[in-house]
Amino acid sequence: MNRKKVLAACAGLSTAMLLIPQGTALAAYSSTSDSGVSIVDYIENRRRGERENRLSEAQKELQKDAAEMVSELRGPIDPTKPLPVAVEGDDMLYDERTGDVYAKGNVRITEIDARRFISDEMTGNLKEQEINVPGKGHMLQVPNAVGKKNGGKLSQPADLEGYRIVYNYGTQTGSMEEAKGKIYKYYVYGKRIEFYPERVLVYDGYATRCGAKTPDYRLTGSLIEVYPQKEMIIHNMSLKVKNATIYSEKEHHVDISPEAQRDTTYPRVGYSNSDGFWMSYRLQYDLASRLDVFADLAYYTKRGMRNVYGIEWRNAGSYASVQYGRYVDGDDNWIKKKPTFLYSYSNRIGDLPLSYGLSFEMGRWENKGITSTHTKYGLSLTPDTIYLGSKKVRLNLGVGYSITRESYDKSRVDGFSYNGVVVDEFSDNFALYAGYYYSRSNKQNALFNYDLSDYSRKGVAGMSVGITPRDRIVFGTEFNMATHSLKDVDYYWFHDMHCVQMILRYREKRDQWHVTFQFTPW
Repeated sequence: MNRKKVLAACAGLSTAMLLIPQGTALAAYSSTSDSGVSIVDYIENRRRGERENRLSEAQKELQKDAAEMVSELRGPIDPTKPLPVAVEGDDMLYDERTGDVYAKGNVRITEIDARRFISDEMTGNLKEQEINVPGKGHMLQVPNAVGKKNGGKLSQPADLEGYRIVYNYGTQTGSMEEAKGKIYKYYVYGKRIEFYPERVLVYDGYATRCGAKTPDYRLTGSLIEVYPQKEMIIHNMSLKVKNATIYSEKEHHVDISPEAQRDTTYPRVGYSNSDGFWMSYRLQYDLASRLDVFADLAYYTKRGMRNVYGIEWRNAGSYASVQYGRYVDGDDNWIKKKPTFLYSYSNRIGDLPLSYGLSFEMGRWENKGITSTHTKYGLSLTPDTIYLGSKKVRLNLGVGYSITRESYDKSRVDGFSYNGVVVDEFSDNFALYAGYYYSRSNKQNALFNYDLSDYSRKGVAGMSVGITPRDRIVFGTEFNMATHSLKDVDYYWFHDMHCVQMILRYREKRDQWHVTFQFTPW
């Protein structure tokens, strides 16, 4: 059967159809091992990013077709006019005088801006810039440089199916009934979804990061307002795990801006043989722009509640916070801060390939019957990553100076710290690392053991191996360079399950087990 095609100039679908901004993951992974495993954390975060941003086969096809449309242009695109669009179907009728178009059978409406509608039947008017899909339709969108025409921003990925689709290119408004699919990183469903230039409205639906046909967990609401690159507001929100309601709220706000630090919607659960089973959850409320209060609630079966409360402020490389509560480090050392003030600032030095950081903390620390006013301040310098020979081999260096004072014993520990680590990433699935660390401040000369190295000079070495697309293991070792002895051996297993990631860590020398389950988006 011959395919028929109509080419016309129509305005593009609104970028308001896209809920979540592109950018880094909302919650980057950070390991806590002493054996240098954190050196290859970037591999885990890259895997998470690839998983979140993976395009469907239909989106990949659209990306290719849109590129071909660009290559066939006879001249540059006029930014003051609507973008070109192609309408295809097995049977088509088009009236050039009125602009009416009718297509039936394998209908595809493709905009050069990398957006497409697919259906069995479509009516519309190309002059009025409107389409109507009476039955089931499939909407696709992928990032495309031509999309910078729309407000100077790249378009975002979308893959939605729905019924009774109406959309007007000119006004950038439309609707879909019984719509379901994925918009950037969120899987969404709504009995009705409405599109406007500045927002998207989802009625009687849900949003989730779980891609299962029946999501394991989801945020349901009578109305979900989505303001692209700003926030998502869920009215009459219920957090559901399977069909059980875990938590409800009259109005729930989710920060979906590029600057969002962490998605705190879902709890984290886990187990360690020193603290038992645990569950943590963050409550957060924005007081003003860049200023919020929070409560990190955590319960451990062997220790009870271990909560942290605070207020924090962020702005252009600066961070300040006042916090109160109990903290644990990667070695299962606990400390109580009652309270403490923290400040940090980081920035690049002009056009140099070098960044600097300032840090300060002062507060009352308590552990094992000792209470002290703990004060620590420092300066650090970090050169940009140095690539050796190829992009697969990278060298990272750092140097710093810090002073730590304790009122309890009038002690002062000051001195330099420096480190150098190298990673050879032989392939996407295999990497080796080695590093050397020196720190004047360590557990041997500190009043508190919290968040410190065991000794001043240590070496680390290890490897990261991707076993399957869903499994990665990391092996790390730590050496006391003063005594040339092996001190720690760590094993990590990262396993992506249905809609949860399991992270298992075993520290051989200490016989410590840690298991953490993190709901996507982690």
